[in-house]
Amino acid sequence: MRNYLIGLLVISLGLFFGSVASAFDPPAPDPGTGINGTVHDLGSAHNGMDYTADPADDLNRICIFCHTPHHAYKILGTGIGSGPEAPAGYDYLPLWNHVPSGNWGSYIPYYNGPGAPTVGPKASQAILNGLDQPGGTSMLCLSCHDGSIAVNSYGNSDQPLTSQSGSVAGGAEKFINPAYQIGKDNYLGNHHPIGFNYDDVFIDDNEIRDPDITNITATSVIRDHLYGDANTQMECGSCHSVHNTGNTGEALLWRSDVNSEFCLTCHAKGTYTDPPAPPIP
Repeated sequence: MRNYLIGLLVISLGLFFGSVASAFDPPAPDPGTGINGTVHDLGSAHNGMDYTADPADDLNRICIFCHTPHHAYKILGTGIGSGPEAPAGYDYLPLWNHVPSGNWGSYIPYYNGPGAPTVGPKASQAILNGLDQPGGTSMLCLSCHDGSIAVNSYGNSDQPLTSQSGSVAGGAEKFINPAYQIGKDNYLGNHHPIGFNYDDVFIDDNEIRDPDITNITATSVIRDHLYGDANTQMECGSCHSVHNTGNTGEALLWRSDVNSEFCLTCHAKGTYTDPPAPPIP
């Protein structure tokens, strides 16, 4: 009888704490349904990023943390018009509204050690083919993720100074949770390489899949997820759907990594299967 009562107590406590946990950690939105409620929904109180807008935005907006319709950052050297210029390294600024990181040029790129092969198909082709600094689209991600700029550092002095224009007037002190920092202290050496030419690696590495025939999603091939003027550069967005649209995977991945299928999409080290169709929003 005593063991029976203890069992009931354990079950009851489990149900109680499970319900409490779910109240503070709501389920993530379905992949492919859009940005609302994801970790990039910075206007929400519970977005999994341990970040709440401060100062609070009266309109509880989502897009304003990264984008603005007017007076956005400009390419370095523009010299005319309103809005500040971004530092070096930013060649892609989609109405960008977040204070850019100035660390481009100082990142330590991916490095897998002095014992790595330097010749033949097993060589570190991304390194040997000129791996250096992240591309402009990855720099947008690193504006928050390298931990050097506060998440609520958005807006600029050319925008209206209202309670709805972010932290232009100060108070930018909400940095990204360390668990989400990528490139802390400018070190990218133990993160998946970015900023390299996928085609160059494909030519030299017999365990990399063809970017023009291998699907990442049911409607897109690897090439569609590469960047640069010739769609050749591997960047953060090659793996992650930052707005949670069109993807079918976890952690904003373009496809699920169950059974490592996302990794095996590009890396020909196991069985490749066609990705499923995205969910209907």
